[in-house]
Amino acid sequence: MNMTLYRSLANVVGTPEALELARRLAAWHDVMVIHQRRAGNVRGPRCEEDCPHTDAETLWSEALDVFGERAHELRFLRSHGMASFHQASHRVVKARAASLVTSRAAV
Repeated sequence: MNMTLYRSLANVVGTPEALELARRLAAWHDVMVIHQRRAGNVRGPRCEEDCPHTDAETLWSEALDVFGERAHELRFLRSHGMASFHQASHRVVKARAASLVTSRAAV
């Protein structure tokens, strides 16, 4: 059996949800490493629509819910989950600014 940091943390938490999340995190981690080798560290033009960057924010949020503060030990997931969150927030801010400019121009 391959012991990962995800599995170790899930064993400490000791719930079925933690073990299931650890399984999904380990699978995501493997896919993300391969993806990074091809596309780079940040979501960009080389990313396809269903690239692992898109799952990072959700998985990070789940890890916080299931593992609590110990989730911060998961640096690889945290870095991609937070980066994804910040990129999404930036897109929302830009969209709101563009909408505001458009609505003011219509007045």
